Amino acid sequence: MAERGIDQKEEKKSYGSVFVLGAALLAALSVWAIWDDNITRRPWKGIQAQFHRLDYSKAKAAYDEEDKKLKADAKYQELSKKLADEHASVQGGELAKKLKALHAEEVRATVRFQEIDQEVKFIKSEEEEAGYEFDHAVQQKRNIKPYQERLDELAKERTKLLPSLDAARAKREQVKEEIKKVHGGVKALEDEIGKIAGERDKWLRVMENVTLKLGPLAFYKIPKIQQVAMDEFDRNKFDQPVARVDRCQTCHLAINRAGFENEPHPFKTHPKRELYLGDASHPPEKFGCTGCHEGQGVAVNSAKQGHGEVHLWEFPLLRGTKVQSSCSSCHLDVQKFAADVPLLAEGQRLFEQVGCTGCHLVKGYENIPKIAPSLKKIGAKVDAGWMARWIENPFKFRPRTRMPHFDLKADDSLAISAYIWSQAKGESEKWLQENPMPAGYREGDPNDIAKGKKLVETIGCKGCHGFAEGEFSTPLGKEKDLVPNLKDIAAKVTGPQWIYHWIKNPRGYQHDTTMPSLRLTDDEALAITNYLMTLGGRPEPVAGIQEKLADAKNIKRGESLVRRWGCAGCHDIKGMENESRIGAELTTFGSKTVEELSFGNRTDVKKTWDDWTYHKIKSPRGYATDRVEQLMPLFNLADEDIKALRVLLGGFRDRKVGQRYQADQGLRVQQVNEGRRLMQQYNCIGCHEIEKQGGYVKKYYGENVSSAPPPLNGQGEKVQSQWFYNFLKVPITLRPWLDIRMPTFGFSDQHTTQLVNYFNGLSKVEQPYHYVDDGRIRPETIDAAKQLVSKDYFNCWSCHVQGGKNPDGPKEGWAPDLAMSRQRLSPSWILKWLKDPQKVQPGTKMPSFYPGGPDNILGGKEDLQIEALRDYLMSLGRGAAAAPAAAVAAPVVAAARPKPAPAAAAKQ
Repeated sequence: MAERGIDQKEEKKSYGSVFVLGAALLAALSVWAIWDDNITRRPWKGIQAQFHRLDYSKAKAAYDEEDKKLKADAKYQELSKKLADEHASVQGGELAKKLKALHAEEVRATVRFQEIDQEVKFIKSEEEEAGYEFDHAVQQKRNIKPYQERLDELAKERTKLLPSLDAARAKREQVKEEIKKVHGGVKALEDEIGKIAGERDKWLRVMENVTLKLGPLAFYKIPKIQQVAMDEFDRNKFDQPVARVDRCQTCHLAINRAGFENEPHPFKTHPKRELYLGDASHPPEKFGCTGCHEGQGVAVNSAKQGHGEVHLWEFPLLRGTKVQSSCSSCHLDVQKFAADVPLLAEGQRLFEQVGCTGCHLVKGYENIPKIAPSLKKIGAKVDAGWMARWIENPFKFRPRTRMPHFDLKADDSLAISAYIWSQAKGESEKWLQENPMPAGYREGDPNDIAKGKKLVETIGCKGCHGFAEGEFSTPLGKEKDLVPNLKDIAAKVTGPQWIYHWIKNPRGYQHDTTMPSLRLTDDEALAITNYLMTLGGRPEPVAGIQEKLADAKNIKRGESLVRRWGCAGCHDIKGMENESRIGAELTTFGSKTVEELSFGNRTDVKKTWDDWTYHKIKSPRGYATDRVEQLMPLFNLADEDIKALRVLLGGFRDRKVGQRYQADQGLRVQQVNEGRRLMQQYNCIGCHEIEKQGGYVKKYYGENVSSAPPPLNGQGEKVQSQWFYNFLKVPITLRPWLDIRMPTFGFSDQHTTQLVNYFNGLSKVEQPYHYVDDGRIRPETIDAAKQLVSKDYFNCWSCHVQGGKNPDGPKEGWAPDLAMSRQRLSPSWILKWLKDPQKVQPGTKMPSFYPGGPDNILGGKEDLQIEALRDYLMSLGRGAAAAPAAAVAAPVVAAARPKPAPAAAAKQ
């Protein structure tokens, strides 16, 4: 066999440099791999390390500042010196000698106690054994006498030792107390110093919390992921509860800590931290962050991933005001937090009152009533030519109207007018025949016009309507009127006949109108009609308009146009009572991805949900193409209103939050929500301040606000539900000296009950019924109260009406009739009111008599005096009717049974 050749030179060649290079490369790659795995791919570690340095430096600076103050504090220095002297004495002075002797004595006392205690324990052991033998003898029916004697003997021995044991224990405790007293000086000084140095020591604990000590070495804490697991927060596609994992606080370590408000992100404290992250709201350890802010909570590899700002992630971070849209996922009553989520609250109000629900179905908004007037008798109301011009461009006549602009051509608006006119012809003619103009109308009479103008300005019309350019009561958004401005009313109506009967009896024309009756006399109605007919001139005549409206082709074409544009979504139109909404359902619109939105041919709009939605509302037909038609009309909303609507729409998500995370959505919250919608629908806040909002009519009263309608904050707690129900049904005069009137709205039983429940819900009234037990009102109590209300003391009748007797002085200082208290006021509210009127109603003219009541009535006991006044007020209306209208049905506010109270009335 041939021998394999061996190259000796090759064998002797050195590869050391290659191995060294390979080893170096391996080491470098290992270092890089470790670095990449722990640092590059985990940027949160660097963020945490940076925060720990920041936290330590802030705490160190605060510590040094406090320490500097303490060094200049004479009291602290004096106490520190005393403490040092006390320590020195305890360690090497007279106290040290005393402590040494006491400790030796403590040892002896402890040994003595343990010796006796051990003897007692031995005896107890023998007793256990003897007891067993005794029980065994009983079971075997043997003679138990010797066993009983043994038990008695042991018991005597134990009893004999007990006094010695107690004495030894007492001696030991005595010595311990003496030792404690010796150390007590040190402890007392340390406690006093601790109170003074508490702020400094707090910062010391903060520094210790972010550092670790290893012998003499100290270094910052090792970064670690901060995770919150929210069990059953979400539901999957199979409607099964699933957990959500949230790691946002891995980087946002100071989100729930005070003191970092001015730091940059991610080290910044959450705005309004106590409000949003408090234990009573959304503690991060329970709710995490993504429940409100969205994002990709589990991702920590980068801020972009953690914020969910990556392709196809459906829930990117909600920044700024957009986070308000999340509130509606858990909170049914968002209006309750209007001050904290203004865009969401205003967006909801706009959505309900601008007319969005007329075209779009949304869960929770299905039963919003139509916002526009009925057109079933429109021929009796408006001029035919005006109607065609109005439909063509409503903004031209009334720029702040809620009616949208459909961008119709003149012939289209004429055709729509023709159809609506034809459908309303019969009922319009019938109404005109049944409601003729009274003979006493004198058009243009200057006295009537002046009288009508004064009535309009005083009886309450301005609580809803404006009568001049830029004049309005309740605003709707930035550029809309909730109620029409009447500055050009004469330019649209057929004539004074409709105005007269409309203001006299609104429901005689439209049975479900929100326009109330002010209970006008014929003369008042005629005067107001005369005044209104001076506003705006007469309608411009249109040649041949009646023939065009009667044209069959126009009527037929108009019918298809009315259906196409969805007019019946806002208006009642004869023959179209069962029309469905023409717009897309928006229940889950906020969950739509960009890929589901059509931008048409527009290239100027960013491809985001926010931008698409903004421009859709701003220019509804901006995404139309030659092939894709857009029907949504122009509402001409201000930018602020569009953004508010966008926030609301962002909350319309395909999302079910776990029940345990949702806010209270019980019966009371539902009643408040329903009642508030009704209150806004009827514009109660035009006159009254409710939930600290509204009362807009007050601006016409200047400084004389006492002549304006009263605020209704706390109304549910103030008045009795039965009385309030009947008052809403049939208002009575409470303040006859006022010119402004509480209108008659003609509420149904259901609506009246909803309003009563709304105010009760706001006040959290548990027991809406009240029972006055006259038998428990003592005569001496009434006598004391009569003294209190007399001129010698509180002089109540100088302001309050007393039955049919008015007080002296100007009407501006008058107050309601106290004879109605029994039927009207809640007894428990009277107590609160008398104790502190300003707390109950800030700014009230009612003086506060307590504290400071007279000392010579009921022994000067103010609580008894207040209760006496309450009992007296409850006795004033004794025997009177329980309600303003006895025939009116009772409210269905609760199924509770009234209970007698220990004094005059049931407590709530």
